[in-house]
Amino acid sequence: MSEVKILFSDLDGTLLDDDKNVSREDLSSINQMIEAGHHFVIATGRPLYSAKVVARELQLYRDGIFLITSNGAYIFDCGKEEIISSTTVDPDTVAKMFKAAAADSLHIHTYTDTHVVSLKKTRELELYCERIKMPYRIVERIPEDLPAPPPKFIVMSIADGSRKILEEFEKRHRDISEGKVESVFSNDYLLEYLPPDVSKGKALKSLCGLMNIPVSASVAAGDEANDISMITAAGTGVVVRNGTDAAKSYADYITDRTNNESAISEIIDRFIMNGGKSDL
Repeated sequence: MSEVKILFSDLDGTLLDDDKNVSREDLSSINQMIEAGHHFVIATGRPLYSAKVVARELQLYRDGIFLITSNGAYIFDCGKEEIISSTTVDPDTVAKMFKAAAADSLHIHTYTDTHVVSLKKTRELELYCERIKMPYRIVERIPEDLPAPPPKFIVMSIADGSRKILEEFEKRHRDISEGKVESVFSNDYLLEYLPPDVSKGKALKSLCGLMNIPVSASVAAGDEANDISMITAAGTGVVVRNGTDAAKSYADYITDRTNNESAISEIIDRFIMNGGKSDL
């Protein structure tokens, strides 16, 4: 094999279909690229606990596979079962943003290694934990009742016009967040706050460096705003056909297939196994 390549794939809306499954075709393609000596990375906004559960369920928890979780705060080696790097948010900022969300009657939660954590049980919390397959815990104080500083926190709305509601929250409380945390939308319902200078794109460059793989040999695939940093950082940035217009505007290539039609197999065939950016 002349050049080792590495594919970074978003999870929800990219690798996973709308029923949260991975197709047999995609699983076969991923196994073929790993057997050929390439590497596969699940890059997701989900916390590490959830990403590990999903990777195991998808039979994608082994040598040659890595996880970038919490939108870049953690990098995890599935083969060695170890955290390569981790970053956390400032507890004081967490406390201030929890108070701000409560004042605006918005749901907010954060994480421990094993649970989603919030101050009260809400419908948003139940829906979120059901989707990411992670248990929740209700505590009296945040961050005081957390065992360690968390990797991120999320403000969530499921009301009509949720994107506008969250955008207004983001703007209204920029005096708290600016310089302390980075904000990004993973979809219209989830506004994520990350440690400063953390993104999927930064994690992509970091992992490539640790593995001595040129960034030019990397391919990144996604569908949403929180994928843009890695789409632009990678040697080849790809957006699946069902992706947002905002994400597509940064893509080197847009797939013919959607996440429900094994778009990852199209990407692997075109850019990992049989070609590269020169094929564009």
